[in-house]
Amino acid sequence: MARLDVRCKVDLPVHLITDSINNKGVTEIGARFTSLSLNGGFIDYKPQYIKNKIIGLRYDLPGHGEFEILGEVLRLEDKGVAARFYNLNRDAKLKLWDYIKENISDDLSCPYCGKKNIQKMRRCDACGWGLNFYSQDYIVEHEKESFIQRLVSKSEAFTIEDIYKVLKFVDVDILKIGKNLDINEEFVGSSQGILNVFSMIRKVAPTDIPVLITGESGTGKELTAMAIHERSQRRNKPFVPINCAAIPENLLEAELFGHEKGSFTGAYKNKAGKFEYADGGSIFLDEIGELSLNLQSKLLRFLEDKIIEKIGANGGKKVDVRLIAATNSDLKSAITKGAFRKDLFYRLDVFNIPLPPVRDRGEDKIILARYFLNKFSKEMGLSKTFSPETIDAVKSYNWPGNVREIINKIRRAIVMSKETAVTPHDLDLEMPNMQIEEVTSLKEVRCTIEKQKLIEAMKHCNNNISKVARVLCISRPSVYSLRRKYNI
Repeated sequence: MARLDVRCKVDLPVHLITDSINNKGVTEIGARFTSLSLNGGFIDYKPQYIKNKIIGLRYDLPGHGEFEILGEVLRLEDKGVAARFYNLNRDAKLKLWDYIKENISDDLSCPYCGKKNIQKMRRCDACGWGLNFYSQDYIVEHEKESFIQRLVSKSEAFTIEDIYKVLKFVDVDILKIGKNLDINEEFVGSSQGILNVFSMIRKVAPTDIPVLITGESGTGKELTAMAIHERSQRRNKPFVPINCAAIPENLLEAELFGHEKGSFTGAYKNKAGKFEYADGGSIFLDEIGELSLNLQSKLLRFLEDKIIEKIGANGGKKVDVRLIAATNSDLKSAITKGAFRKDLFYRLDVFNIPLPPVRDRGEDKIILARYFLNKFSKEMGLSKTFSPETIDAVKSYNWPGNVREIINKIRRAIVMSKETAVTPHDLDLEMPNMQIEEVTSLKEVRCTIEKQKLIEAMKHCNNNISKVARVLCISRPSVYSLRRKYNI
């Protein structure tokens, strides 16, 4: 198997710093490196005793200065000690690489796998590693490639939960999706649905293509748009959100595109629209399905030529704006009804990000609830926990209002709860009381709950049988059977 790093033979003095045998401080021992790589080396020294696996290494790289780092002892052999460098920073690693290049043997062999490279190929045809060591960016590219190889090797032992944790760490802590604007709280969780959203944000953010975000109310559409803007090249320019459903139709055009003084009653001065304010940045149009057909036409023209026309203006103005839109309605159904333009839909739906509802996010329900309980309790100077009954109630509730409903209920519960432990009553998640004295068997209890849940699901899903089946985790025929059984 090929090595992951170039290893070369050297004769380099090194001092080993380790705990003394009699526990009276540390001892420093002179030895020599006989081989070196970017991540470790072999030391020609046969120790009688090493108390800890972590040892100090002090050595002088000719022409590059003196270094003192930590090394982890991997194994003891008859000929010496194999150690892995423990805290080599980037600057030290680059200097080490310069030293290794100077000492790579010119015997026309691949220093990774040992195969002869008589033709001096730039990439070994046996192990696949690049051999163009004197390229300016060789070490950077190699570090990326070897990192992937190491990750692949280590990931074989990962569970699916480990993989989710790694992916979330990469998205939130490394790539910092939502970090700078503190908007990542809606992304708490590790379900496959929310990890898919992370992945799509990561892919589309660096581009300039329009994005359409779909999902139920309260799933975090605006925060997703902010995360896209934050990770784009426009992040230092404005992010301008506007809710198309919150502004009367007769005012929305002026709000979006602006107007000239005197263009209509009440236009006492020139006004720049949201598109002009967003020049160089991103504009987020929430509930875009509520736009009138007239405004849909103006928006389509903007997407085609990037020119806005103020109300009452004789000409247009070119602006550089990225459009991100969102809706909780079915735009394809609106197209069928003639309420939404098909050509506009296809210009918007270049990249679609569907946000999963909370009911489909599994264990994320309780993760979200605990996150907001801790967050809001800390803000109020309180210490609150969930009772076991509350945890069960949170997991079994469908949360039709999604994350927004979780936030509102948690805030209310912290205020309402008199004890340290928050109860289902505090969260307003208590099951309706049943008249126990009227129940004569377990079968009747089951039927009562079954009927109640079916009625709730039918109401929540607007009698859509497919959605009801998904919510209740049963088949469509089972839904029909239950409706006949309970005459619903």
